[in-house]
Amino acid sequence: MKRYLPLVLLLLTHSSTLAASDKPRREGKDLVEQAEIRNVFGLPSFEMKASVRIDNKGQPLDGSYILLWNGPEQWREEISLPGYSEVKVGGKGVVSLKRSTDFMPLQLNPLYQTLSYGRALATGPEETVKQVHHRNVNGVKVGCAEIAEQQYHTTLREVCVDLSTGALVRQPPLLDREMMPIGAKLFPRFLSYVEKGKPLAEVQVTELKTTEQLPSSGFEPPVGAVSKPGCMSPNTGLLVKKMTPSYPELEKRSGHEGTVTMYALIGTDGVPQGLRIVSGVTPGLNKASLDAVQQWRYKPYTCDGIGAVEVETLIVVNFSLSLQ
Repeated sequence: MKRYLPLVLLLLTHSSTLAASDKPRREGKDLVEQAEIRNVFGLPSFEMKASVRIDNKGQPLDGSYILLWNGPEQWREEISLPGYSEVKVGGKGVVSLKRSTDFMPLQLNPLYQTLSYGRALATGPEETVKQVHHRNVNGVKVGCAEIAEQQYHTTLREVCVDLSTGALVRQPPLLDREMMPIGAKLFPRFLSYVEKGKPLAEVQVTELKTTEQLPSSGFEPPVGAVSKPGCMSPNTGLLVKKMTPSYPELEKRSGHEGTVTMYALIGTDGVPQGLRIVSGVTPGLNKASLDAVQQWRYKPYTCDGIGAVEVETLIVVNFSLSLQ
């Protein structure tokens, strides 16, 4: 019997190690499930209206937002601001978009992020819970599931949950408050994006109500919309090849530094397309950014059931002489 004892101990030790390693994953999945239970997007149908405000180079712009929801295969979003309008309609694996510009405006990016509350909670087929953290966020005790991409083990996002209510809690620069119940669901009455104490986007929900199934006529794409394969919340893509921009000698000697922001469409092959400078520094730094980003490659964004999809994004490249 004694000669078998080391083997038994080894098996017991291995088993307990596996159990310990599974604990964060189980706890993280439980947190995500709590957030999904409270998530308004679990409702079969609802209608939301809100007033919105964005910062436009120091000047506030006021507008409106409407969301009609019949489930993930039938929804409609409308954003209206002075000088800008956007309508996005989701169908079965297709998203139709009509906007008054031919690219995603820089000033609207904080608003898009503010409006993303409650979306993309569940882990995708190639995602896993890496670990769980407990912390205080704005005085609220939360549990945060750190979600990573399985192949590259890279952290993609965190899902944080109020341990007392099960409501989703987002971290700075996003700030949400005044949770209101919609049946068994919870949604903030006020959402914002605050950077260095300055609000770049604010959303005040003026109406949120459950409804009977909304008529299909309200989900017809507007005339002139461009339709592509997609969904409301694609699974997060991943930058897998990054080329660091070269710092032009002329800009070094002249002391030029700063941040270049460009619009890009990440294709189904993971290649950035349609690159366009939306906020630049100097011609030399702008060109260096474009030259580098053209060589970047992504693991494509995906939608469950339809695979890789094109996704708009803003890419930021920083130039700092102190890092040279």
